[in-house]
Amino acid sequence: MFTLFGHGLIIFSELTNLFLNDEKLHFKNLECERDFRILQKQFETADGIRLPVDYLKQGRSFICFNSNLEPQGGFALIERGPFRALQQIPNEEIAPVDSSVSEMTAVCLSPGNALRRTRYWSYVVGKTLVGDSQKIIYAVDADKAALREGVFNHIRSHVLYEGPVKKLEGMANESVEAVELATKLSLARGFVKLAFKETKKIKRLIEIRPKAIPEPV
Repeated sequence: MFTLFGHGLIIFSELTNLFLNDEKLHFKNLECERDFRILQKQFETADGIRLPVDYLKQGRSFICFNSNLEPQGGFALIERGPFRALQQIPNEEIAPVDSSVSEMTAVCLSPGNALRRTRYWSYVVGKTLVGDSQKIIYAVDADKAALREGVFNHIRSHVLYEGPVKKLEGMANESVEAVELATKLSLARGFVKLAFKETKKIKRLIEIRPKAIPEPV
């Protein structure tokens, strides 16, 4: 069921792209070292963390470009542990060990309108749902209130840990983060809620466009 829904979201994402005009996004599955470096730089610029390229290679990684081939962001689905989201939890905390878990990371997108965000997130969630893992783990920095409230709070995830985390390779500073675990069901439901919210924004954008002024007779 989730695989079919995931493929449907990917198709929906591609259809959405047709209406973006100059803000189109084109996704690419990463294979060469140069592309991994592009995603590494995009996420470092957005989040301040320089993820090791070898870590990005532990799963499926993607970058997105505009029509001028300028990088706009990307994401990664790490399917083989150990996972950074769990490694950064202090030693005294209990972290789950489950072979059916994958990690969503390197999530970043340059600013744009609601339709562009819908294109991006429907692709991210679609690719996540077609994967073999049944649960998805991710970490959200406490300073990223807009990301957590605007996106991840729509997902009814289980909070594994929230507080100061260990400084890992690529992290310039210590931080406070929430490490959360979501099922595919909660991820799919969360996206539907997010889509409705973004649809209202798109509708408002259309409604406030200035109406054409009739030509004088």
